[in-house]
Amino acid sequence: MARFRFWRLLAFQMVKSRPRKELARRLPSRVPNKPELIVCEGSTTEPTYFKALRSKLRLSALRIDVFSPSESEPIKVVERAIAKNKEMKKDGIPYEKIWCVVDVEMPPHSTLDEAWAEAGKTTRLELILTNPCIEYWFLLHFEKHTAPFGDNSDVMKALIAVHPSYTKNNIGFYDLARLTNTAIKHSKKVLEEKECGEDLRDCNPSTHVHKIVEHLQNIAQQ
Repeated sequence: MARFRFWRLLAFQMVKSRPRKELARRLPSRVPNKPELIVCEGSTTEPTYFKALRSKLRLSALRIDVFSPSESEPIKVVERAIAKNKEMKKDGIPYEKIWCVVDVEMPPHSTLDEAWAEAGKTTRLELILTNPCIEYWFLLHFEKHTAPFGDNSDVMKALIAVHPSYTKNNIGFYDLARLTNTAIKHSKKVLEEKECGEDLRDCNPSTHVHKIVEHLQNIAQQ
């Protein structure tokens, strides 16, 4: 009888533990190792957001390098991305996709037009603009705002009104994350209503950050 109880207990433990082991095998990142590059104009806010998004979507197997160049002018962002890709090509692993995240600013950056032209010459590189600044993308998580902003401080005021804890160093990512799909919907709707097209330099307010976010979401679902 004791031996019977021993074997029954052993069998039960094996069955009970199997789902955990199977789950453990499924937990590692689910995406192929195709490196992508995100270069941010900002040194704090944008990298914080994209690193947190990468972590939330568990995209560790997809190497997304998020860094900021020492000079934040748009042309410097694009040049740094192109240089980084050349380094990767030498190692035989060029980036699958390159994203340069830049604020239009008010008044616009002096090298924005140059950056736009240079990005258009580079395969697999896309210049992602937010007009006037990244805080507008965060604002879209809470409301669909279409009225033009006078400057960046106006965007900040509108954002803090709906997201009071926000600061450049503490963006409140998890408050934003639960509203990501709402922000994507709002962003697309604004572009549609304002007929902005691909070039957002003269389309205030607008953003294409949702392109990166949707892309990463799709990879995470594969």
